[in-house]
Amino acid sequence: MKLSLLTTLVASLSLSPAYAQATPSETVTEGSTTTHRSNVDSDTGEVFIYIGGSFPKGTSPTTFTFLWDFVGRGGNSTGYITPLLLERVPGAFYTTYVVRAIGQGFSVGMNSSPQTIPFTILEGVTTTPNIDFTFGYVNALVNASGQETASSAGTVDMDYPADSGPGVGPHSLNEWAATGDASVSVALGTTIGGVGTDFAWVNYYPVRTYSAQAQGTVTTQ
Repeated sequence: MKLSLLTTLVASLSLSPAYAQATPSETVTEGSTTTHRSNVDSDTGEVFIYIGGSFPKGTSPTTFTFLWDFVGRGGNSTGYITPLLLERVPGAFYTTYVVRAIGQGFSVGMNSSPQTIPFTILEGVTTTPNIDFTFGYVNALVNASGQETASSAGTVDMDYPADSGPGVGPHSLNEWAATGDASVSVALGTTIGGVGTDFAWVNYYPVRTYSAQAQGTVTTQ
């Protein structure tokens, strides 16, 4: 009787739903190498966007890594960085970049080695819903509404024009674009690009290369 009951119990357990399994994930990086480059921007409050590649669908940003190892033309040795997540929207005549997420900003200083700050989303999407998402940053601190609370001159090494060769992500290039300096407002939905957008490019061609990259976790099925 006891043996029969044990057999029934084992059989019922084998038919029970399995416990949820952990979903595998992988880390991806997009951007350019964090190596010494020839310049540091002097303008304040510029928005910089990596246009040389995109995150895979389902990427959750985790960190932003950059190199700032010398005083540039702005003369500053401290400054600010706020990471942004942007969606690339192709148009008939030019591509527009739309702010979809605002990260937490940080005060930063020069260092001879690359530095990493968290890419913590304060407002907006936390996971990329399609393959048209990239990242950028602004030399400012902004709140969750995208309004500037403090700004600085450049905080990342750069080359102008852009470096040749691939970026650090798969099928990527070392291509970045920048806006002009202005009082910063990067609220969700802010458009950056050509005529009729909230921010126009400055010196879009030739493009530039910044010593920065962003990492994210992609959940794989």
